[in-house]
Amino acid sequence: MPTPKNIFICTKCDAQTLKWSGRCSECGAWGSLKEGAETADVPSQRKAGKSGEIKTFKGHTAESAQSELTGVAALDEVLGGLVHGSVTLLAGEPGIGKSTLLAQAAIALAASGKKIVYVTGEESPTQIHRRLVRLAPEIPSSLFFLDLTDVPTIAATIEKERPDLTIVDSVQTLRTPEMNGEPGSVTQVKAGAAILTEAAKKFGAPLMLVGQVTKDGDVAGPRVLEHLVDSVLFLEGDHEHRYRILRALKHRFGPTDQSALLSMTEKGLETVVDPSQELLQHRLSGIPGSAVTCLIQGQRPMLLEIQALTNPAGYGTPVRRATGVDTSRLGMLLAVLARRAGVNALEKDVYANAAGGVDARDPSADLALVAAIASATKNSPLNPRLGLFGEIGLGGELRPVGLPELRLKELKRMGFDSAVLPKGQTKKSVDGINIIEAATLEEALRSCGL
Repeated sequence: MPTPKNIFICTKCDAQTLKWSGRCSECGAWGSLKEGAETADVPSQRKAGKSGEIKTFKGHTAESAQSELTGVAALDEVLGGLVHGSVTLLAGEPGIGKSTLLAQAAIALAASGKKIVYVTGEESPTQIHRRLVRLAPEIPSSLFFLDLTDVPTIAATIEKERPDLTIVDSVQTLRTPEMNGEPGSVTQVKAGAAILTEAAKKFGAPLMLVGQVTKDGDVAGPRVLEHLVDSVLFLEGDHEHRYRILRALKHRFGPTDQSALLSMTEKGLETVVDPSQELLQHRLSGIPGSAVTCLIQGQRPMLLEIQALTNPAGYGTPVRRATGVDTSRLGMLLAVLARRAGVNALEKDVYANAAGGVDARDPSADLALVAAIASATKNSPLNPRLGLFGEIGLGGELRPVGLPELRLKELKRMGFDSAVLPKGQTKKSVDGINIIEAATLEEALRSCGL
C-alpha cells in the first residue's frame, strides 16, 4: 500500500526535500519551499514488464515537422510557424501584450478558415470579445471560445473538436479536480500542463499556453513546466514604452537565436521591420550624453542610443536612476570611470536611459554607457556617427564581446563611419568603417575626444 509522506516542494523549480529550509538547495530561491504530500511506494515484489524492441538509428528516416504560419510576422519569424501537435508557452509580465499577440494570431488563422479555440481563464469572454473587436473589423466565424478552466473538459474538447490551434490564457488558471491545491499551485500547474500536452500531441492539435513571470523575471510555476513544452517564448519590454521584444528561450523545432521587435499600437502589436532605424529616428545630434551601441538579439543586430545626464547633487547622497540599464552595474561603472579614467561623476546625480525602453543590460553596452556619462560630465558631445561596444572590467580594461563583424556591418548600414571597440576584438576590416581599437577605458575615451 502507498504510504503518504509529508515533503516540502519548491514552488520555483519543483525540487523536493524532507525538511523545510529557508532556501532551496537546487535553484537557490529564498522562501520558496511549501509543504506538500507525496505518495511513496512501499518496496514490494513488482511484476516484471514486457521488454520493448530496440532499433538502430542508422538508416532511420526522420519525419519532417509540418508547420503552418500564424499570419503574425513576429511569431512566424521567431517560432517558424506552428508545428502539428506542438506545445508553446508564451511568458511575460502582466499587461505586456501576451493576450493581444495571441488574439492577433487567432484572428489571422481563423480568417484563413482554421478552427481556433480560445480557452478563457483570466479574462471573461466579454473582455476578450472587446479586444478582438479592437484588433479586427470583423471576427471570423471559426474563432470559438471555451469559458472553462477544468483541464479534463478542455482535453476532451480538443479530442472532440480537433481544432487547428488551442489557446489557453493562462496556465495559472487551470484546475485538475483530482489534484490537490488551488489554481496556480505547483501541483495544479504541472498536472494541467501535462494533461493538455498529452492531448495536443495525441491528436496533433497545436497548443499555446500563456504564462506569467515572477518578480525576478523568470517564468512562473514549476521548472518542469518549461521541460514539458516544446517551445518557450518570452515577450519583454517596458509598459511605459511602446516597444516589445519577442524571443525564444527554447525551441525544439528550430533555432533559439531569432528575435523580433514589436511596437504596441491601437491595432495591436506591429512588427518593426528595421529596428535600428526605428530606435534611432528621434535621436538628436550634437547633444552631450548621447552614445550609440549595437546590441545582439539572437542573431539580429540592433542599434540603440544610450543617454546619460549628470547634475550636481542637491542632497548629501547623489541620485542614481536608470531605465533599461542595470542600476547596480551603473554604480560599478561610475567607480571604474573615476578611478581608471579620471572622470569623476561619483558626486553628481546620474541618470541613464536606454532610449525606447529597450533592455540594454548586456555588458556589450558598457563602453557606450560610460562614454555617454563622460560626455555628459564634460558637456562635450560625441561624434554623432560614432558607435561603441565593449565590456568594461574593474581594472578599466576593455573585454571582447560576441559577433563584432555583425555589429560593425549594422553600424555601416545605418551610416556610421567610426567604431570604438576592444583591442584585438576583430581581425576583419569592414569597408567604410574606421575601426578604433582600445585596450583600456582611458584610451577609448581619449580616442572619442573626451
